[in-house]
Amino acid sequence: MSRFIVLFDASPINEPTPWMKQAATQADLHLVLQDDIARTMAEDPQARAELLKLNSVGPDPRMAPHYQAALDKLAQGKTRLALHSATWTAYGVKPDALIYSFDQMQNERAKALKLGMKDADYDFFVKEAKQKVSVFFKGVPLDRMLEVSGSEAQKTSLAVTFIRSKQPR
Repeated sequence: MSRFIVLFDASPINEPTPWMKQAATQADLHLVLQDDIARTMAEDPQARAELLKLNSVGPDPRMAPHYQAALDKLAQGKTRLALHSATWTAYGVKPDALIYSFDQMQNERAKALKLGMKDADYDFFVKEAKQKVSVFFKGVPLDRMLEVSGSEAQKTSLAVTFIRSKQPR
């Protein structure tokens, strides 16, 4: 079954943001939550055993068959999907669109400064974090990627317009 897949990312947030949820709804995409993927994989004895064998932190391509099986189970009968996190590319997902925002990293600056971090140190942190996330963008054609910024409504609108521009005609 052919699928139209959109990846959303707003690192360091580990769950879909309001703008992502709104964009998925407005673009008629079935949003598959990462918590549901994890739960489905935890119910699979083979996936659980493989996960326990891993000696690494973060996404591991060796888990791709298990992520794909969980996605297939949760998205059964759905052809238009939204997934949270660019890390899905590590599991072989080739998105039709990848929409991301680094706003949250800048939004956390005030908290970091209150905790004593200097601006220059926070700038370095943001640069490093962006580089780590951007690794998962490799292999995704530039014309399929969009960085959004601004208010929740602005990000939603930009995302929906971009998604619609990528849909098969």
